[in-house]
Amino acid sequence: MSEQLEMDELAYSSRMVDWAPLGKLFFVLCLLIVGLLTNSILVPLITFSVGIALMAYSTNMRIPLILSLAIAEAIVIMIIGSGMISIMGDTDDPALWEGQLLWFNVHMTDASFQKAWLIFFRAIAGVTLMLSFASSTPIPHLAHAVRSIKCPVEICELIVLIYRYSFLLLERFLIMLDAAQCRLGYNGAMTAVKSYGGAMAGTFIFSMELAEKSEAALACRNYQGYFPIYRMPSPMSWKWIAVGLGLSVLLYLIGTETADWIDMTALFAPVLGW
Repeated sequence: MSEQLEMDELAYSSRMVDWAPLGKLFFVLCLLIVGLLTNSILVPLITFSVGIALMAYSTNMRIPLILSLAIAEAIVIMIIGSGMISIMGDTDDPALWEGQLLWFNVHMTDASFQKAWLIFFRAIAGVTLMLSFASSTPIPHLAHAVRSIKCPVEICELIVLIYRYSFLLLERFLIMLDAAQCRLGYNGAMTAVKSYGGAMAGTFIFSMELAEKSEAALACRNYQGYFPIYRMPSPMSWKWIAVGLGLSVLLYLIGTETADWIDMTALFAPVLGW
């Protein structure tokens, strides 16, 4: 089964597929915004728990391979980014760790260490919330939802077309990488770079050919710029607004009262010997 079919099957089989797409998006955005407005680590932890609970309810944590790779890549980027933030503290503050790491001057302070963890928890919470939305909302439903709020028709059409054809390009790119591997295309660093370059160039050329063929195929099928939906999603109601805003206010109040409850420096001090 291709990656696109796995993603479509995941979205259409979700328990949340009949929920209003705009309502789910508004709810997720409310939680993301309140997480950015508060300096308490407890709030991103709560939103992370909400995201995990929604994913578990939506898909029973069945995640396709391509989505798992995207999550793993995002986590690696978060770890590297948070680590860089933690070692770039203010030189005027007392250092928890100071020295040289490769070509970086390390000056980790209590403030930079706390900020790094806060940003990491915000990022991981945002990923889980957006995945809970993406894994339960088919792309045609999302396009219909944004079209209902007067989004330009061209943008709605691009959302669906980019989603559909990006998987074809990805599949073509992976086939070229497998072909290069069968021909010892990764025997050495320079050979690997040339193989990747050739695969990227071939994918670009294939995309131009695919665009021409797809345009003709869509015209033969009387494509009018809109993919029909035979089972319309639910419209957004005032309940979504009330729940989203109410939970945001509650989390904001929790964040203002618990800003200093979790001290990551004190938690790691016995382990790291600070």
